[in-house]
Amino acid sequence: MLSRAEGLSVRRFRPTVLVTQGNGWITASDLIFGAVETTQKPMRSRSASVATCLSILVSLAACDDKTTSASTAHAPSSSVSAPAVIASHTPSTVASASAATGKPPGPLNVVLLSVDSLRADMPWAGYARPIAPRLTELEKKAVSYTRAYSVSSYTSMSLGGLLGGKIPSGLVRSGYFFGFYSSENLMFPELLQKAGVHTMGVHAHFYFQKAGMEQGFDNWDVVPGISTDNTTDKNITSPQSLELAMKALSDERCKTQRFFFWAHFLDPHDVYMKHENVEPYGKSERDKYDGEVKYTDEHVGKLVDFVQKQPWAERTVVIITSDHGEAFGEHGMSRHGFEVWENLVRIPLFILAPGAGARRIDVRRSAIDLAPTILELTGTPAEPSFEGKSLVKEIYGEKPEPRDIVVDLPTTSDSDRRRALIHGNDKLICSGNDKNCRLFDLEADPTEDKPIARGDKFKSIFALYQDHAKTIAEKPTTKCKAGCLNGAYARNKEP
Repeated sequence: MLSRAEGLSVRRFRPTVLVTQGNGWITASDLIFGAVETTQKPMRSRSASVATCLSILVSLAACDDKTTSASTAHAPSSSVSAPAVIASHTPSTVASASAATGKPPGPLNVVLLSVDSLRADMPWAGYARPIAPRLTELEKKAVSYTRAYSVSSYTSMSLGGLLGGKIPSGLVRSGYFFGFYSSENLMFPELLQKAGVHTMGVHAHFYFQKAGMEQGFDNWDVVPGISTDNTTDKNITSPQSLELAMKALSDERCKTQRFFFWAHFLDPHDVYMKHENVEPYGKSERDKYDGEVKYTDEHVGKLVDFVQKQPWAERTVVIITSDHGEAFGEHGMSRHGFEVWENLVRIPLFILAPGAGARRIDVRRSAIDLAPTILELTGTPAEPSFEGKSLVKEIYGEKPEPRDIVVDLPTTSDSDRRRALIHGNDKLICSGNDKNCRLFDLEADPTEDKPIARGDKFKSIFALYQDHAKTIAEKPTTKCKAGCLNGAYARNKEP
Protein backbone atom coordinates (compact mmCIF):
# COMPACT_ATOMS: atom_id res chain seq x y z
CA MET A 1 0.00 0.00 0.00
CA LEU A 2 2.57 2.57 1.02
CA SER A 3 5.81 3.33 -0.73
CA ARG A 4 6.68 6.88 0.17
CA ALA A 5 4.21 8.99 2.10
CA GLU A 6 5.02 12.37 3.52
CA GLY A 7 8.76 11.75 3.41
CA LEU A 8 8.86 8.05 4.28
CA SER A 9 11.75 6.39 2.51
CA VAL A 10 11.36 3.53 0.07
CA ARG A 11 12.96 0.25 1.01
CA ARG A 12 13.89 -2.21 -1.72
CA PHE A 13 13.97 -5.98 -1.68
CA ARG A 14 17.01 -6.41 -3.93
CA PRO A 15 18.86 -4.50 -6.65
CA THR A 16 16.66 -2.83 -9.20
CA VAL A 17 16.55 -4.15 -12.75
CA LEU A 18 15.72 -1.79 -15.60
CA VAL A 19 14.60 -3.06 -18.97
CA THR A 20 14.29 -0.43 -21.68
CA GLN A 21 12.57 -1.35 -24.90
CA GLY A 22 13.59 0.08 -28.25
CA ASN A 23 10.53 2.31 -28.29
CA GLY A 24 11.79 4.17 -25.24
CA TRP A 25 9.40 2.59 -22.76
CA ILE A 26 10.76 1.54 -19.40
CA THR A 27 8.97 -1.67 -18.49
CA ALA A 28 10.82 -2.24 -15.27
CA SER A 29 11.43 0.31 -12.61
CA ASP A 30 11.72 0.03 -8.87
CA LEU A 31 11.21 -3.12 -6.85
CA ILE A 32 8.95 -1.13 -4.57
CA PHE A 33 6.25 -2.68 -2.45
CA GLY A 34 2.78 -2.43 -3.82
CA ALA A 35 3.88 -1.52 -7.29
CA VAL A 36 5.98 -3.52 -9.68
CA GLU A 37 8.49 -6.31 -9.64
CA THR A 38 10.17 -7.11 -12.92
CA THR A 39 12.08 -9.78 -14.74
CA GLN A 40 15.06 -9.23 -16.99
CA LYS A 41 12.97 -10.01 -20.02
CA PRO A 42 9.19 -9.90 -20.43
CA MET A 43 7.41 -13.15 -19.77
CA ARG A 44 5.22 -14.41 -22.56
CA SER A 45 1.60 -14.65 -21.50
CA ARG A 46 -0.49 -17.66 -22.44
CA SER A 47 -4.10 -16.80 -23.11
CA ALA A 48 -6.61 -19.06 -21.47
CA SER A 49 -8.88 -20.68 -23.99
CA VAL A 50 -12.24 -18.95 -24.25
CA ALA A 51 -15.47 -20.62 -25.12
CA THR A 52 -18.53 -18.46 -25.71
CA CYS A 53 -21.83 -19.96 -24.78
CA LEU A 54 -25.09 -18.10 -25.38
CA SER A 55 -28.23 -19.62 -23.89
CA ILE A 56 -31.71 -18.30 -24.59
CA LEU A 57 -34.28 -19.85 -22.27
CA VAL A 58 -37.88 -19.60 -23.39
CA SER A 59 -40.69 -21.13 -21.36
CA LEU A 60 -44.28 -20.24 -22.15
CA ALA A 61 -45.47 -22.10 -19.10
CA ALA A 62 -43.41 -20.19 -16.62
CA CYS A 63 -42.42 -16.86 -18.07
CA ASP A 64 -41.62 -14.00 -15.73
CA ASP A 65 -40.05 -10.57 -15.69
CA LYS A 66 -36.56 -11.72 -14.86
CA THR A 67 -33.78 -10.49 -17.10
CA THR A 68 -31.72 -13.04 -18.96
CA SER A 69 -28.17 -11.88 -19.60
CA ALA A 70 -25.62 -13.30 -21.98
CA SER A 71 -22.49 -14.63 -20.32
CA THR A 72 -19.09 -15.73 -21.48
CA ALA A 73 -16.94 -18.27 -19.68
CA HIS A 74 -13.44 -19.59 -20.05
CA ALA A 75 -13.21 -23.23 -20.88
CA PRO A 76 -11.82 -25.31 -17.98
CA SER A 77 -8.06 -25.32 -17.94
CA SER A 78 -5.59 -27.59 -16.24
CA SER A 79 -3.45 -24.62 -15.33
CA VAL A 80 -4.37 -21.13 -14.24
CA SER A 81 -0.93 -19.86 -13.41
CA ALA A 82 -0.61 -17.99 -16.70
CA PRO A 83 -2.26 -14.59 -17.01
CA ALA A 84 -5.89 -15.10 -17.94
CA VAL A 85 -7.54 -13.13 -20.72
CA ILE A 86 -10.44 -11.06 -19.43
CA ALA A 87 -13.61 -12.41 -21.00
CA SER A 88 -15.82 -10.13 -23.03
CA HIS A 89 -19.57 -10.55 -23.27
CA THR A 90 -22.09 -10.26 -26.02
CA PRO A 91 -24.61 -7.42 -25.61
CA SER A 92 -27.00 -8.09 -22.75
CA THR A 93 -30.77 -8.00 -22.75
CA VAL A 94 -32.68 -4.96 -21.62
CA ALA A 95 -33.61 -4.78 -17.94
CA SER A 96 -37.11 -5.76 -16.81
CA ALA A 97 -39.92 -3.31 -17.43
CA SER A 98 -40.20 -2.47 -13.74
CA ALA A 99 -36.60 -1.23 -13.81
CA ALA A 100 -36.74 0.62 -17.12
CA THR A 101 -37.78 3.97 -15.68
CA GLY A 102 -34.24 5.34 -15.46
CA LYS A 103 -34.89 6.45 -11.88
CA PRO A 104 -34.29 4.89 -8.46
CA PRO A 105 -37.30 4.48 -6.14
CA GLY A 106 -36.54 7.63 -4.12
CA PRO A 107 -33.34 8.60 -2.26
CA LEU A 108 -31.40 5.51 -1.18
CA ASN A 109 -28.59 4.47 1.12
CA VAL A 110 -25.35 3.32 -0.50
CA VAL A 111 -22.91 0.66 0.70
CA LEU A 112 -19.66 0.70 -1.30
CA LEU A 113 -17.44 -2.36 -0.88
CA SER A 114 -14.07 -2.24 -2.63
CA VAL A 115 -11.54 -5.06 -2.62
CA ASP A 116 -7.88 -4.20 -3.07
CA SER A 117 -6.10 -5.63 -6.13
CA LEU A 118 -9.15 -7.56 -7.35
CA ARG A 119 -8.62 -8.36 -11.03
CA ALA A 120 -11.43 -8.33 -13.57
CA ASP A 121 -10.93 -11.96 -14.55
CA MET A 122 -13.01 -13.39 -11.73
CA PRO A 123 -15.16 -16.56 -12.01
CA TRP A 124 -18.21 -14.68 -13.31
CA ALA A 125 -16.01 -13.37 -16.14
CA GLY A 126 -14.69 -16.79 -17.10
CA TYR A 127 -11.88 -17.64 -14.67
CA ALA A 128 -11.83 -21.41 -14.14
CA ARG A 129 -11.25 -21.54 -10.40
CA PRO A 130 -14.23 -20.90 -8.09
CA ILE A 131 -12.25 -18.43 -5.98
CA ALA A 132 -15.13 -16.04 -5.26
CA PRO A 133 -18.35 -18.04 -4.78
CA ARG A 134 -20.17 -15.36 -2.80
CA LEU A 135 -19.32 -12.53 -5.20
CA THR A 136 -20.18 -14.77 -8.14
CA GLU A 137 -23.70 -15.34 -6.78
CA LEU A 138 -24.15 -11.63 -6.06
CA GLU A 139 -22.99 -10.67 -9.56
CA LYS A 140 -25.77 -12.80 -11.06
CA LYS A 141 -28.33 -10.60 -9.30
CA ALA A 142 -26.69 -7.29 -10.12
CA VAL A 143 -26.26 -4.73 -12.84
CA SER A 144 -22.75 -5.76 -13.83
CA TYR A 145 -20.28 -3.72 -15.87
CA THR A 146 -18.14 -6.18 -17.77
CA ARG A 147 -15.66 -3.59 -19.05
CA ALA A 148 -15.06 -1.38 -16.03
CA TYR A 149 -11.83 0.54 -15.42
CA SER A 150 -10.16 1.91 -12.32
CA VAL A 151 -9.15 5.57 -12.22
CA SER A 152 -5.48 4.60 -11.94
CA SER A 153 -3.31 1.53 -11.37
CA TYR A 154 -2.60 1.71 -7.65
CA THR A 155 -4.53 2.51 -4.50
CA SER A 156 -3.55 6.08 -3.69
CA MET A 157 -4.28 7.49 -7.13
CA SER A 158 -7.32 5.29 -7.84
CA LEU A 159 -9.18 5.91 -4.60
CA GLY A 160 -8.23 9.58 -4.49
CA GLY A 161 -9.73 9.99 -7.94
CA LEU A 162 -12.84 8.02 -6.99
CA LEU A 163 -13.48 10.23 -3.96
CA GLY A 164 -12.55 13.48 -5.70
CA GLY A 165 -14.56 12.79 -8.84
CA LYS A 166 -11.55 13.72 -10.99
CA ILE A 167 -8.47 12.06 -12.39
CA PRO A 168 -5.67 12.36 -9.81
CA SER A 169 -3.68 14.82 -11.93
CA GLY A 170 -6.53 17.26 -11.34
CA LEU A 171 -6.42 16.94 -7.55
CA VAL A 172 -4.17 18.79 -5.10
CA ARG A 173 -1.80 16.21 -3.63
CA SER A 174 1.63 16.10 -2.04
CA GLY A 175 3.37 14.35 -4.95
CA TYR A 176 4.77 11.43 -2.99
CA PHE A 177 4.00 7.96 -4.30
CA PHE A 178 1.51 7.48 -1.49
CA GLY A 179 0.98 11.04 -0.46
CA PHE A 180 -1.59 13.27 1.10
CA TYR A 181 -4.68 14.76 -0.55
CA SER A 182 -5.18 18.39 0.45
CA SER A 183 -8.37 19.71 2.05
CA GLU A 184 -8.54 22.03 -0.97
CA ASN A 185 -10.01 19.10 -2.87
CA LEU A 186 -13.76 18.59 -2.80
CA MET A 187 -14.45 14.94 -2.02
CA PHE A 188 -17.93 13.65 -2.75
CA PRO A 189 -18.57 12.48 0.87
CA GLU A 190 -18.31 16.16 1.86
CA LEU A 191 -21.30 16.87 -0.37
CA LEU A 192 -23.19 13.94 1.16
CA GLN A 193 -22.40 15.22 4.64
CA LYS A 194 -23.70 18.69 3.81
CA ALA A 195 -26.88 17.14 2.45
CA GLY A 196 -27.54 15.35 5.75
CA VAL A 197 -26.29 11.91 4.70
CA HIS A 198 -24.54 10.00 7.48
CA THR A 199 -21.09 8.96 6.20
CA MET A 200 -18.94 6.08 7.48
CA GLY A 201 -15.67 4.44 6.37
CA VAL A 202 -13.71 1.34 7.41
CA HIS A 203 -10.12 0.70 6.26
CA ALA A 204 -7.31 -1.72 6.93
CA HIS A 205 -3.95 -0.05 6.23
CA PHE A 206 -2.09 2.59 8.20
CA TYR A 207 -1.84 4.74 5.06
CA PHE A 208 -5.53 5.58 5.42
CA GLN A 209 -4.88 7.20 8.79
CA LYS A 210 -3.38 10.29 7.15
CA ALA A 211 -4.09 10.17 3.44
CA GLY A 212 -6.64 12.99 3.31
CA MET A 213 -9.30 10.57 2.09
CA GLU A 214 -11.29 10.88 5.30
CA GLN A 215 -12.70 14.25 4.26
CA GLY A 216 -16.47 14.29 4.61
CA PHE A 217 -16.77 11.20 6.80
CA ASP A 218 -18.59 11.36 10.13
CA ASN A 219 -16.91 8.14 11.21
CA TRP A 220 -13.57 6.91 9.85
CA ASP A 221 -12.26 3.67 11.35
CA VAL A 222 -8.94 1.97 10.60
CA VAL A 223 -8.32 -1.57 11.85
CA PRO A 224 -6.26 -1.21 15.06
CA GLY A 225 -3.00 -3.00 15.80
CA ILE A 226 -1.82 -3.35 12.20
CA SER A 227 1.86 -3.16 11.28
CA THR A 228 3.32 -0.05 9.68
CA ASP A 229 5.82 -1.59 7.29
CA ASN A 230 5.98 0.66 4.23
CA THR A 231 7.46 -2.05 1.98
CA THR A 232 4.77 -4.70 2.22
CA ASP A 233 1.58 -5.73 3.99
CA LYS A 234 1.63 -8.88 6.10
CA ASN A 235 -1.55 -8.05 8.00
CA ILE A 236 -4.67 -10.22 7.77
CA THR A 237 -7.56 -7.83 8.29
CA SER A 238 -10.80 -9.10 6.73
CA PRO A 239 -12.26 -10.36 10.05
CA GLN A 240 -11.54 -7.04 11.76
CA SER A 241 -12.88 -5.07 8.80
CA LEU A 242 -16.06 -7.12 8.90
CA GLU A 243 -16.48 -6.49 12.62
CA LEU A 244 -15.92 -2.73 12.28
CA ALA A 245 -18.30 -2.59 9.33
CA MET A 246 -21.12 -4.35 11.16
CA LYS A 247 -20.60 -2.10 14.15
CA ALA A 248 -20.77 1.04 12.01
CA LEU A 249 -23.89 -0.16 10.17
CA SER A 250 -25.57 -0.96 13.47
CA ASP A 251 -25.67 2.75 14.32
CA GLU A 252 -29.22 3.82 15.10
CA ARG A 253 -28.85 6.69 12.64
CA CYS A 254 -28.90 4.15 9.81
CA LYS A 255 -32.55 3.45 10.65
CA THR A 256 -33.68 7.05 10.48
CA GLN A 257 -31.21 8.83 8.22
CA ARG A 258 -29.84 8.29 4.74
CA PHE A 259 -26.31 6.95 4.90
CA PHE A 260 -23.23 6.19 2.83
CA PHE A 261 -20.87 3.45 4.00
CA TRP A 262 -17.54 2.48 2.42
CA ALA A 263 -15.31 -0.44 3.39
CA HIS A 264 -12.07 -1.22 1.58
CA PHE A 265 -11.03 -4.85 2.12
CA LEU A 266 -7.26 -5.19 1.80
CA ASP A 267 -6.34 -8.86 2.08
CA PRO A 268 -5.77 -9.75 -1.62
CA HIS A 269 -2.93 -7.20 -1.58
CA ASP A 270 0.55 -8.70 -1.50
CA VAL A 271 2.12 -10.31 0.45
CA TYR A 272 -0.32 -13.13 -0.39
CA MET A 273 -0.95 -14.83 2.95
CA LYS A 274 -2.18 -18.33 3.73
CA HIS A 275 -5.47 -18.75 5.56
CA GLU A 276 -7.04 -21.52 7.58
CA ASN A 277 -10.00 -23.22 5.90
CA VAL A 278 -8.84 -22.03 2.46
CA GLU A 279 -7.48 -24.79 0.25
CA PRO A 280 -3.97 -24.19 -1.09
CA TYR A 281 -4.14 -23.86 -4.86
CA GLY A 282 -0.40 -24.19 -5.37
CA LYS A 283 2.89 -22.38 -4.89
CA SER A 284 2.81 -19.74 -7.63
CA GLU A 285 2.01 -16.13 -6.86
CA ARG A 286 -1.31 -16.46 -8.68
CA ASP A 287 -2.11 -19.56 -6.65
CA LYS A 288 -1.49 -17.68 -3.42
CA TYR A 289 -3.44 -14.66 -4.64
CA ASP A 290 -6.41 -16.86 -5.48
CA GLY A 291 -6.44 -18.10 -1.90
CA GLU A 292 -6.45 -14.52 -0.64
CA VAL A 293 -9.39 -13.68 -2.91
CA LYS A 294 -11.37 -16.65 -1.64
CA TYR A 295 -10.69 -15.66 1.96
CA THR A 296 -11.79 -12.06 1.34
CA ASP A 297 -14.83 -13.21 -0.65
CA GLU A 298 -16.08 -15.06 2.42
CA HIS A 299 -15.96 -11.93 4.57
CA VAL A 300 -17.45 -9.63 1.95
CA GLY A 301 -20.26 -12.16 1.58
CA LYS A 302 -20.89 -12.13 5.33
CA LEU A 303 -21.11 -8.35 5.29
CA VAL A 304 -23.63 -8.39 2.44
CA ASP A 305 -25.64 -10.98 4.39
CA PHE A 306 -25.65 -8.60 7.35
CA VAL A 307 -26.78 -5.69 5.17
CA GLN A 308 -29.60 -7.71 3.64
CA LYS A 309 -30.99 -8.57 7.07
CA GLN A 310 -31.30 -4.96 8.21
CA PRO A 311 -34.63 -3.06 8.29
CA TRP A 312 -33.19 -0.55 5.82
CA ALA A 313 -32.00 -3.17 3.31
CA GLU A 314 -34.84 -2.58 0.83
CA ARG A 315 -33.78 1.02 0.35
CA THR A 316 -30.03 0.34 0.13
CA VAL A 317 -27.76 0.01 -2.91
CA VAL A 318 -24.68 -2.22 -2.67
CA ILE A 319 -21.78 -1.45 -5.03
CA ILE A 320 -18.89 -3.92 -5.33
CA THR A 321 -15.67 -3.00 -7.09
CA SER A 322 -11.87 -2.76 -6.80
CA ASP A 323 -9.21 -0.07 -6.80
CA HIS A 324 -7.02 -1.72 -9.47
CA GLY A 325 -5.99 -5.07 -10.89
CA GLU A 326 -2.84 -7.12 -10.42
CA ALA A 327 -0.02 -8.43 -12.61
CA PHE A 328 1.20 -12.02 -12.78
CA GLY A 329 3.82 -11.92 -15.49
CA GLU A 330 2.08 -9.79 -18.08
CA HIS A 331 4.59 -7.39 -19.63
CA GLY A 332 7.25 -8.77 -17.27
CA MET A 333 5.47 -7.33 -14.22
CA SER A 334 4.03 -8.47 -10.95
CA ARG A 335 1.84 -6.62 -8.45
CA HIS A 336 0.57 -3.23 -9.65
CA GLY A 337 1.27 0.44 -10.27
CA PHE A 338 3.74 2.20 -12.61
CA GLU A 339 1.91 1.23 -15.82
CA VAL A 340 -1.67 1.25 -17.11
CA TRP A 341 -1.91 -2.11 -18.87
CA GLU A 342 -5.34 -3.72 -19.03
CA ASN A 343 -4.61 -6.31 -16.35
CA LEU A 344 -3.73 -3.45 -13.98
CA VAL A 345 -6.74 -1.22 -14.62
CA ARG A 346 -9.62 -3.52 -15.56
CA ILE A 347 -11.73 -4.15 -12.48
CA PRO A 348 -15.02 -5.73 -11.41
CA LEU A 349 -17.95 -3.35 -10.95
CA PHE A 350 -21.46 -4.50 -10.16
CA ILE A 351 -24.37 -2.86 -8.44
CA LEU A 352 -27.30 -4.36 -6.53
CA ALA A 353 -29.98 -1.69 -6.52
CA PRO A 354 -33.61 -1.85 -5.37
CA GLY A 355 -35.89 -2.11 -8.38
CA ALA A 356 -33.07 -2.66 -10.89
CA GLY A 357 -33.19 -5.83 -12.95
CA ALA A 358 -30.10 -8.01 -13.21
CA ARG A 359 -28.18 -7.56 -16.44
CA ARG A 360 -24.71 -7.13 -17.84
CA ILE A 361 -23.64 -3.87 -19.47
CA ASP A 362 -20.76 -4.21 -21.88
CA VAL A 363 -19.94 -0.58 -22.69
CA ARG A 364 -16.76 0.69 -21.05
CA ARG A 365 -17.16 2.61 -17.81
CA SER A 366 -14.81 4.06 -15.19
CA ALA A 367 -14.79 4.22 -11.40
CA ILE A 368 -14.69 7.99 -11.85
CA ASP A 369 -18.43 7.66 -12.54
CA LEU A 370 -19.11 6.45 -9.00
CA ALA A 371 -19.00 9.87 -7.32
CA PRO A 372 -21.85 11.34 -9.42
CA THR A 373 -23.69 8.01 -9.25
CA ILE A 374 -23.63 7.92 -5.45
CA LEU A 375 -24.69 11.57 -5.26
CA GLU A 376 -27.73 10.85 -7.42
CA LEU A 377 -28.66 7.61 -5.64
CA THR A 378 -28.72 9.40 -2.27
CA GLY A 379 -30.70 12.34 -3.63
CA THR A 380 -27.76 14.72 -3.25
CA PRO A 381 -27.39 17.54 -5.82
CA ALA A 382 -24.90 16.90 -8.61
CA GLU A 383 -21.45 18.51 -8.56
CA PRO A 384 -20.64 20.20 -11.91
CA SER A 385 -16.86 19.97 -11.41
CA PHE A 386 -16.86 16.18 -11.27
CA GLU A 387 -15.58 14.56 -14.45
CA GLY A 388 -17.59 11.34 -14.41
CA LYS A 389 -21.22 10.80 -15.33
CA SER A 390 -23.89 9.20 -13.19
CA LEU A 391 -24.70 5.59 -14.02
CA VAL A 392 -28.14 5.74 -12.42
CA LYS A 393 -30.25 5.95 -15.58
CA GLU A 394 -28.57 2.95 -17.17
CA ILE A 395 -28.67 1.02 -13.88
CA TYR A 396 -32.42 1.47 -14.07
CA GLY A 397 -32.80 0.35 -17.63
CA GLU A 398 -31.89 3.12 -20.05
CA LYS A 399 -29.63 2.20 -22.95
CA PRO A 400 -25.96 2.92 -22.09
CA GLU A 401 -24.10 4.95 -24.68
CA PRO A 402 -20.38 4.44 -25.39
CA ARG A 403 -17.97 7.08 -24.13
CA ASP A 404 -14.22 7.49 -23.82
CA ILE A 405 -12.30 6.35 -20.74
CA VAL A 406 -9.22 8.01 -19.27
CA VAL A 407 -6.83 6.19 -16.94
CA ASP A 408 -4.42 8.54 -15.19
CA LEU A 409 -1.15 7.76 -13.39
CA PRO A 410 0.46 11.10 -12.49
CA THR A 411 4.15 11.71 -11.95
CA THR A 412 5.08 11.02 -8.33
CA SER A 413 8.25 10.72 -6.30
CA ASP A 414 8.68 7.16 -7.58
CA SER A 415 7.06 7.08 -11.00
CA ASP A 416 6.85 8.88 -14.30
CA ARG A 417 3.46 9.75 -15.75
CA ARG A 418 1.36 7.26 -17.68
CA ARG A 419 -2.01 8.18 -19.16
CA ALA A 420 -4.35 6.16 -21.36
CA LEU A 421 -7.31 7.10 -23.52
CA ILE A 422 -9.68 4.28 -24.47
CA HIS A 423 -11.91 5.12 -27.43
CA GLY A 424 -14.04 2.18 -28.50
CA ASN A 425 -11.61 -0.72 -28.87
CA ASP A 426 -8.61 1.57 -29.34
CA LYS A 427 -6.34 2.35 -26.40
CA LEU A 428 -3.58 4.94 -26.58
CA ILE A 429 -0.98 4.93 -23.80
CA CYS A 430 1.34 7.92 -23.46
CA SER A 431 4.28 8.27 -21.11
CA GLY A 432 6.03 11.26 -19.58
CA ASN A 433 5.41 14.40 -21.61
CA ASP A 434 3.26 12.55 -24.19
CA LYS A 435 6.02 12.37 -26.79
CA ASN A 436 6.14 8.60 -26.44
CA CYS A 437 2.74 7.07 -27.26
CA ARG A 438 1.61 3.65 -28.42
CA LEU A 439 -1.78 2.54 -29.73
CA PHE A 440 -3.33 -0.88 -29.08
CA ASP A 441 -6.36 -2.51 -30.66
CA LEU A 442 -8.01 -4.17 -27.66
CA GLU A 443 -10.27 -6.29 -29.84
CA ALA A 444 -7.47 -7.81 -31.92
CA ASP A 445 -4.77 -7.50 -29.23
CA PRO A 446 -6.37 -7.75 -25.75
CA THR A 447 -3.02 -8.41 -24.06
CA GLU A 448 -1.45 -5.27 -25.58
CA ASP A 449 1.48 -7.01 -27.19
CA LYS A 450 1.35 -5.36 -30.62
CA PRO A 451 1.81 -1.59 -30.36
CA ILE A 452 0.88 0.66 -33.27
CA ALA A 453 3.09 3.75 -33.54
CA ARG A 454 2.10 5.25 -36.88
CA GLY A 455 -0.62 5.34 -39.50
CA ASP A 456 -3.96 7.07 -39.92
CA LYS A 457 -5.64 5.38 -36.96
CA PHE A 458 -2.77 6.33 -34.67
CA LYS A 459 -2.98 9.94 -35.82
CA SER A 460 -6.74 10.02 -35.29
CA ILE A 461 -6.66 8.60 -31.76
CA PHE A 462 -3.67 10.73 -30.80
CA ALA A 463 -5.62 13.82 -31.91
CA LEU A 464 -8.49 12.77 -29.61
CA TYR A 465 -5.97 12.31 -26.80
CA GLN A 466 -4.56 15.79 -27.36
CA ASP A 467 -8.05 17.30 -27.40
CA HIS A 468 -8.83 15.66 -24.08
CA ALA A 469 -5.48 16.71 -22.58
CA LYS A 470 -6.45 20.35 -23.18
CA THR A 471 -9.42 19.90 -20.83
CA ILE A 472 -7.32 18.64 -17.88
CA ALA A 473 -6.61 21.28 -15.25
CA GLU A 474 -3.51 19.68 -13.75
CA LYS A 475 -2.68 20.72 -10.21
CA PRO A 476 0.93 21.27 -9.04
CA THR A 477 2.12 19.02 -6.25
CA THR A 478 2.49 20.64 -2.83
CA LYS A 479 5.58 18.94 -1.34
CA CYS A 480 7.42 16.67 -3.77
CA LYS A 481 8.47 19.03 -6.55
CA ALA A 482 11.33 19.35 -9.04
CA GLY A 483 14.22 17.14 -7.99
CA CYS A 484 11.83 14.88 -6.13
CA LEU A 485 9.24 14.04 -8.78
CA ASN A 486 10.22 10.99 -10.79
CA GLY A 487 13.23 10.70 -8.49
CA ALA A 488 13.29 6.91 -8.48
CA TYR A 489 13.75 6.78 -12.23
CA ALA A 490 16.40 9.47 -12.12
CA ARG A 491 18.37 7.66 -9.42
CA ASN A 492 18.26 4.38 -11.32
CA LYS A 493 19.54 6.02 -14.49
CA GLU A 494 22.67 7.26 -12.72
CA PRO A 495 25.89 5.32 -13.55
